[in-house]
Amino acid sequence: MPQAVRRAITMGNFDGCHLGHQALFRSLKAVAEVNGLVPTVISFEPHSNYVLREPGDPLLLTTTKEKREFVESLGLEFLVMPFTKELARLPFDEFVRKELIEKRGVCSMFFGHDHCFGAGGKGNYETITAAFPELSTQMLSIVLYKGERVSSSAVRNALLNGDVDRAQTYLGRPYRLSGTVVEGKRLGHTIGFPTANLQVEPYKFLPKIGVYVASARLDSERIFRAVVNIGMQPSTGNHQLAIEAYILDFNEDIYGKPLSLDLLTYLRPEQKFASMEDLVRQIGMDADTARHYNGNHWAE
Repeated sequence: MPQAVRRAITMGNFDGCHLGHQALFRSLKAVAEVNGLVPTVISFEPHSNYVLREPGDPLLLTTTKEKREFVESLGLEFLVMPFTKELARLPFDEFVRKELIEKRGVCSMFFGHDHCFGAGGKGNYETITAAFPELSTQMLSIVLYKGERVSSSAVRNALLNGDVDRAQTYLGRPYRLSGTVVEGKRLGHTIGFPTANLQVEPYKFLPKIGVYVASARLDSERIFRAVVNIGMQPSTGNHQLAIEAYILDFNEDIYGKPLSLDLLTYLRPEQKFASMEDLVRQIGMDADTARHYNGNHWAE
């Protein structure tokens, strides 16, 4: 018979997979490799708050698909555990024994400094260490950046202000919007700036309305510079929130295909132009700025 999988795990929603989460992932991987264990990140679907509170609270920095891609890129296994009210009602010791040790071969657990789970939130580093002495347990301390705790809330606050540079500092990478290209009004084709309309997954967190420089990724391989407008499209009379990307030096039909936009910097607020000519002129200026953006655009 094949040998059962033995895992070292960390578990949580890990929304954003920010620097604090990444410190946990690195420690988990290092210890797992030394001890011949599979380093595994277990996340929940849906987000636990969507079951315990209401869907959309909070909006997601990273969808499950985005989390999987990122975690696996670090060389860790990614498992999704369906989150239900029944699971939430399980006492922590029963959860650890049945769901982790027996079902998933867990023999080592890593905790963030404030992580708890199980009925009443009674499962934490101290209670599990006491209840399961056979498990190897470790807890990591808070990760700070310039004295501020790195957290999903800090990332959201930065994005709400359009400060994608600060968000990138907390995330260790640009903030990503990913989804499928859908058909829009095709106005961009008529004015010489065809755009890709991105449909993201439900409850995806969107940053401040405005225009951004972004890196557009197609087929997970091809990368182009792009100008992205997130907003209500007031100059076109659409008035529906949309994510439109003008991809530079690109002219292909990509309807129905996956597209990721890594936001690099905030350019300007969305605005209503007096004429279509003014709109075309501004898009051209934005495209020129995006083409020459080198990572320190605002440095004079």
